Amino acid sequence: MIKLKTILKRIVLFVSCFLIHSYFLSAQTVTDPTIINDTIHFPSDFFDKGKTFELQLEFDIKQITINKNSEDYLPAIITYFLEDSVEIRKSIQVKSRGIFREEYCNIPPLLLNFKKSEIKDRLPSEVNKIKVVTHCFNSKQYENYLLKEYIAYKLFNIITDYSFKVRLARIKYIDTGRKNKTYTKWAFLIEPENMLAERLNAYPIKMDKMSHNYLDTLNATIMTFFQYMIGNTDFSLTGRHNIKLIKLKDFTKPSIIPIPYDFDFSGFVNTHYASPMEGITIKNVTERYYRGICRNNDTYNHVIDIFFEKKDEIFEFIYSCEYLDKKNKKYVISYIEEFYEEINKPDFIEDQIRTTCF
Repeated sequence: MIKLKTILKRIVLFVSCFLIHSYFLSAQTVTDPTIINDTIHFPSDFFDKGKTFELQLEFDIKQITINKNSEDYLPAIITYFLEDSVEIRKSIQVKSRGIFREEYCNIPPLLLNFKKSEIKDRLPSEVNKIKVVTHCFNSKQYENYLLKEYIAYKLFNIITDYSFKVRLARIKYIDTGRKNKTYTKWAFLIEPENMLAERLNAYPIKMDKMSHNYLDTLNATIMTFFQYMIGNTDFSLTGRHNIKLIKLKDFTKPSIIPIPYDFDFSGFVNTHYASPMEGITIKNVTERYYRGICRNNDTYNHVIDIFFEKKDEIFEFIYSCEYLDKKNKKYVISYIEEFYEEINKPDFIEDQIRTTCF
């Protein structure tokens, strides 16, 4: 009997030790940086967070500028913090991207490729690349351009969920080709297309040319009114220029929804290099020109109502943008105020929409 009690005590002691060991091992996987550093925490709500994302990129910047238009990636190292405490440092690949800005900018827009790294993330499995809009040149003027374009994306987020989400970022660049010279600049990250499609329960549509008959009437009109609001003509619905297309998985909604991007040629951003779309009768990008499909007045009035419903939220967001300097904030507020004054005029549809719609 005594021997049996001794055996039972030993079993209890063994089990207790095992459970305690398991507890500390489990705790280590949450708190030990050397363990966490084998994964990357990139949650699906990343683009919903309002806090500026701080990261560090190490790569040969000169090689990026030399190899513009190349499909080849360059090695890079990304560093950022998990929940402000645990450092994540991983090897990735990077290349330049874009059309005009890829050629024009000293620091062109970037594509970060996680696919061939050891990173394991919490994004959908098919998402492995993130677009980064950079400051283009090392000047305050160009950082203000970037911040205004970021605001344009956020304004469209306010108007509709059918829009690319963005996350403002501060990037510390370490130029490995120049003895690790460092500088920190504004940037923003754009929600990947597949991530957008998953969020909206849709799938991307790949078409180079498309009849406007396939487009969702309401959402296409909201999009073209937004382009009118920010004074952007640098897009094409049927030619799919600066437009992505999605189709909802809901079979009762078969129409295609256009999602715009790239607003640096808009009057709202007003870069000194921007010019109106070729063949359009305006001389300056700050002039507005409607490039949408002709619809009935009920559709136009419905869309105008939507914009007025979002007016207060739009201005609240602009006023809250602390990083935009006073001069540029005053400009964008005035530019959007002019838009609301225009659409409130009784003859707006006949004078400004029907004269140029197609």
